[in-house]
Amino acid sequence: MIKTLSMLCAAGALSFGCASTPAPETTNPTRATANRQAPTPDPQRVATNSQCNDWEVFFATGSAEISPTARAVLGGLADCIQRGDVRDVSIVGSADPRGPHAENMELGQQRAEAIRSVLVSRGCDPSVVRTASVGEARTSGSPDTYATERHASVRTSDQVR
Repeated sequence: MIKTLSMLCAAGALSFGCASTPAPETTNPTRATANRQAPTPDPQRVATNSQCNDWEVFFATGSAEISPTARAVLGGLADCIQRGDVRDVSIVGSADPRGPHAENMELGQQRAEAIRSVLVSRGCDPSVVRTASVGEARTSGSPDTYATERHASVRTSDQVR
């Protein structure tokens, strides 16, 4: 189940039990959601129900701008990195398929780098945070899913790579 952070949650000091929705809203295209999966025996999984979990950060069309709410969530992840709870972060940027491949690859990279910049600006070791882009490679091609395809996936591990 994916729990999403809404602007109402920001007012509530980012309590992580906020409204649940299946996909990003078009009125608030830039936000972060936790990928809260059931615990698994994999030793590289970070504890569930934590700011240290995996995240999806969604973006507006053609944009790599991070919303204030997403910045606050990334601040929590930065705290996890600085405490040593997270030792490896992989950020993969994506784009919807409505543009040339080269532009989509660049936009995906800009989205990943924007997240990395937030983490580094909050004092995280740059060597812990890797970025990549898949452009539109992992998209369905359906206009119904464009809003969910404009994102960057943030994957965390408590193991050093």
